[in-house]
Amino acid sequence: MKKEATMGGNRKALDEEIVIFEGTFSWWAAWCMMIWVLCFIAAMVLMVLSTRGSAFEIISEEISFVKELNPPYGPKEQPVLDATMREINQLFAYRLPQTALYYSIAASCLGLFTVSYFTSFMLLEDQGPKRMVDIGLLVSKAVQVYMERTIPVVLVFVFFGGWYVSVTAGSKALACFCVGASLNLISARTGVSVAVQGQTRLAHALSHELFDAVQIGVRTGAIGGLLATSLGLGGMAGMWLLMHDTMSLSGFGSGASIVSFYMRVGGGIFSKGADIGADLVGEMEVSRENEDYKLFALQQKMVTMEDDRKERAKKGLEGDDEEIMEQLREMEGEMQDIASKLHPIDYLDAVGEAINDVSGTCVDLFESMVLILGTCAIIGVKGSPVPYFNSGLPFWIVASGKVGCSLVAYFVHVHERFSARRIRWSLRGNLLLVMVFVQLVQTLVSFQEYLAGTIDFTRFWHFCVISSVGQLVPEICVFCGEYFTSPDYAPIRSLAMNADLGIVQVVLQGFGQGFFSTGLPAIVMIVSVVVTWRWEQHYGLALLSASSVSGTGFQGAIASFGAIATNAHKLIHLTTYHAMSRHRANICAAVGDSTAHAGNTISAVNAFSAVFNVALTLLAQTYTELDINYMQVTGSILSSYSQGGLVLGIVMTFAFVSNTIASCLETAKAYAHFCKTSKEVGRIEQLPFPQSHIKPLKILTSYGTILSMRMVFSPMINCLAAPMTAGFFLGTKGLIFMLSGSNVLVLCFSIFLINSGQSWVTARKFVLFGLLRDADDNVVGPDSVHYANLGVGETIGGPFEDTTGPALNNFIKFVAVFAFVTGGPGRLYDELPLKTWPYGFVSVFCSIGMVAFTKVGLNLCLQAVTRFIARQTEIRDYEEGNVEVEPDEDDWEAA
Repeated sequence: MKKEATMGGNRKALDEEIVIFEGTFSWWAAWCMMIWVLCFIAAMVLMVLSTRGSAFEIISEEISFVKELNPPYGPKEQPVLDATMREINQLFAYRLPQTALYYSIAASCLGLFTVSYFTSFMLLEDQGPKRMVDIGLLVSKAVQVYMERTIPVVLVFVFFGGWYVSVTAGSKALACFCVGASLNLISARTGVSVAVQGQTRLAHALSHELFDAVQIGVRTGAIGGLLATSLGLGGMAGMWLLMHDTMSLSGFGSGASIVSFYMRVGGGIFSKGADIGADLVGEMEVSRENEDYKLFALQQKMVTMEDDRKERAKKGLEGDDEEIMEQLREMEGEMQDIASKLHPIDYLDAVGEAINDVSGTCVDLFESMVLILGTCAIIGVKGSPVPYFNSGLPFWIVASGKVGCSLVAYFVHVHERFSARRIRWSLRGNLLLVMVFVQLVQTLVSFQEYLAGTIDFTRFWHFCVISSVGQLVPEICVFCGEYFTSPDYAPIRSLAMNADLGIVQVVLQGFGQGFFSTGLPAIVMIVSVVVTWRWEQHYGLALLSASSVSGTGFQGAIASFGAIATNAHKLIHLTTYHAMSRHRANICAAVGDSTAHAGNTISAVNAFSAVFNVALTLLAQTYTELDINYMQVTGSILSSYSQGGLVLGIVMTFAFVSNTIASCLETAKAYAHFCKTSKEVGRIEQLPFPQSHIKPLKILTSYGTILSMRMVFSPMINCLAAPMTAGFFLGTKGLIFMLSGSNVLVLCFSIFLINSGQSWVTARKFVLFGLLRDADDNVVGPDSVHYANLGVGETIGGPFEDTTGPALNNFIKFVAVFAFVTGGPGRLYDELPLKTWPYGFVSVFCSIGMVAFTKVGLNLCLQAVTRFIARQTEIRDYEEGNVEVEPDEDDWEAA
């Protein structure tokens, strides 16, 4: 649908009519809204019935990690007859926390209803003028190509992972594995598809009001964030009700981890490889520099006009709007529309933003949530005196966070005169409301248990403090990171000001500020973990981690908003020179940079919490199978094997970092070579825009997808080799310490890489937008040495910020999950490596051989296949008369 509209200030005639593409109605979204309403009502009814004892009675049996009295709220009949106690490594029966699980399903249904409503709301919004729609079409086509080629490869990995899980953990774990992988894929595919639809709507809304634009952007981002966390929460609760076995829930996390690792690491390599590759091609670099100069000139012109308007207002003079409009018209006449002249690879950065920051964020949040909920269920049942309450409380917390995130995503307080910093604090205000609601529900549930007499007052207030700290810690870490990466604070201003001292100064100062930025987050995490362990030991850490993911629905929403706002910013600067539209786009882009950075920081914190839980649960499982109370294991676990595990964890982490950075650089060089040698990736001069770019962009995306597929194999082998090498060489003692040592290192290293990379990017934009002034109060622009030197830092920091830093979180989670699935005396490893160490050499040599194959052998195979296809194409063209030169005899024989 199209409609005629009048837009003032961004065309050479104020009364010029342009075509605006209207939105579309989605019957699918409407039907989904009705379905989720019915599911919500059914879940609430079951929840109310369960509080009265009228729902289905579900009894489960588990192996106890601790010696305790028979569980309260459990059945009188126990597996061990006449047993007054539950013993370590013996079965005991308990009732599932049905009320908490039905509440979780209801909260998940509310989140999915919100996703459906936001999808319908977004699609009904106007798509914008034709040029915006054309560019949005390019991005959506490329994203579709990437996902169509990536998902089959992911399914192959899922198949082999499912086979292994079925062998080691059984059919129940396999069912959970398949559900976890499927739901995670759905969240990634749906989230990125909707995001590319929303970016044109957001760009068009920026030409009207900042308030409307922010609402559209946040709601579009919430589709991905809420969808991932809703599917994760509802899937975990549903599978527990169906399987009645907490250990099978580890399969759910395993399936999610495979999908998350491949989508996050592969997407990061694709995104930054294309971005750096474009910089290596001279034609594209010149176009970007020209656009930067034009952007800077326009910004300065707008500042001058605004200062003149304020000066006239102070003197009581009326503003000459016609004169201002004439100046804009002259400026527009000097600036040409470059969208149709850009090389197709220049649009891959928008494709990478959607793939890396939207689908990557979705799968990352999904994985962290299910890993934490799975370990909380295991330790809440097996290692706690009150299984019904202790296993259900994390679900109460996360589900309440889901309800709060769904509600606050409907509205963000924004005014037309708000700065980026003010909007960011409005988003924090929404998150604060979620925290208050979660804390209220947690306090009420715990207080009810205190009144029932199953927990004492000390445990009650411990739980309240732990849940509060768990919610605050991620936001403290985010704020610390923003202090070092936001243009509103001194570190970025200092980095931009000192950039004229040389490239060495830029690089060293960026590294220094990145290292320093890890201090407070590390201290906060250490203090919270130590205090929680002293109060409530293992279960306290489970409660702490569950609280930390309670707000990830909204945090994921604003992180996805970052990618959408960045792409909308690009759309605005390629399609309109309307002053206010560009001003609003700059504000949204600045907010988006902060929220996307916050999403990466949240991922690091959640990964730390999840892996901490997995490591302790592996410890509990291992020593329980040895009939040992794992809570009393102290000095015996400290040995040369544990020290070796710490060292091995550091070595494998650094190997992964080097692997991903090298993969980005190899992808970039391959992209640059492909663009310079291939005639099919340039724009098609004979066709109008966007048809001139669609086919080349599809070819580039398909090429980059294959490259990222090949490059992700080596980091994945790195992850698989880490727990096997530690388990075979060092036993479960060394394996547990490898996880613990790597986990702390990854937390600090990830934050360092993310903050360092983001600081260079922000400092360069600080100069680009004309915010830096020299000693004489003159504006420093993109023609300065500051800007050139910061460009080097931005190139270095790109893989740090978007690929290696976030990928480290997926690395440690994938290693932890694989260690948990393969670990323990009853599986691949023994407590001590007295019998298994020969297998360690096998795993090392096999991993080295597989890495060599992915680096060399796979490349040779792909080249052979490419040559074979090219020969067949030449022969077919000759037979059909498309060419006159007959192929060589060797080509006929090869075909």
